[in-house]
Amino acid sequence: MVGLSAARALREDGFAVTVYERDRIGSRLGSSPGRSRIYRRSYRHTDYVQLARRAIEEWQRLDSGVLRNTGLLEYGSGVELHAAALEACGEDYRWLEPSEAAALFPEARFEGPVLYDEEAGAVMADEALRALAAGLDVREGVTVADPRELEADVICACPGSWLGPMFGLPLSPRIEQVAYFAGAPDTRPSVIDHGAPDRRLHYGLIAPGVGYKVGEDGAQPGLWDPDRGDRPIDQALLDRLAEDVRATFPGLDPCPIHAEACLYTMSPDGDFVLDRIDGVIVCGGDSGHAFKFGPLLGRLMADMASGRPLPPETARFRADRLPAATA
Repeated sequence: MVGLSAARALREDGFAVTVYERDRIGSRLGSSPGRSRIYRRSYRHTDYVQLARRAIEEWQRLDSGVLRNTGLLEYGSGVELHAAALEACGEDYRWLEPSEAAALFPEARFEGPVLYDEEAGAVMADEALRALAAGLDVREGVTVADPRELEADVICACPGSWLGPMFGLPLSPRIEQVAYFAGAPDTRPSVIDHGAPDRRLHYGLIAPGVGYKVGEDGAQPGLWDPDRGDRPIDQALLDRLAEDVRATFPGLDPCPIHAEACLYTMSPDGDFVLDRIDGVIVCGGDSGHAFKFGPLLGRLMADMASGRPLPPETARFRADRLPAATA
């Protein structure tokens, strides 16, 4: 997602662009495959709210057809901070009573006030990758061991879970698992349960043609070797997701119809990395929430390549905020 977004933005700025992809576009071994991802404006930090607004505008400029504006229902620990950040940025939102939230999502159960972000929804991920790749010179099956050795006026490196060892950054590859359940129309909102001390964050969103997609954030915190050729399904976690669906989405069939796993690349603070290292523009450390920002991150990389200043909100992404990686 991020690499294609950078390539497209650079081409818009007049660069002749070549994309090197070690596997293939949309590979199940990377971090961008699948039917859908949540997009939203709602974050607890104003920097992210402002960047999320710009990201939605970039999506709409790219291809508004890849966005499904179904809304987002949020509740759980700290959700009031999201409302405060939206308020500070002049973004609209509403608090809903459980009955009002249930009217938007009859198959779900809500037990307290729910924050409603009406401009959120789901990005059709596989369609977005195709839209971004259209017309680009993409060389699939080509591994670049060290981008610094390429000969080009501008080099952008967006290698996902390989970014850490490539540039000495303390990033942690992990594996994330989701499952799909039948019973919800493709018009239902996305849902984020921000959890509490006794439960993890959970999320759900539409995945047209597959089912309603449900995941538990950070459910497999151990490090994962991205060079492994498999992305296995953890049956115990799959069973737990089914139990969560029984409790939270009683109108869905709790028997999963499909499950899949992909890579996360966690930074120590959950923020992205966007900087220039050894003359290379680098972007990564997705921390599980970069897909929605893809076209904006690509535009920011192209701005760096052309010497244009970045917005102040991106200062939090500088690489020098992180400790040096240990061997």
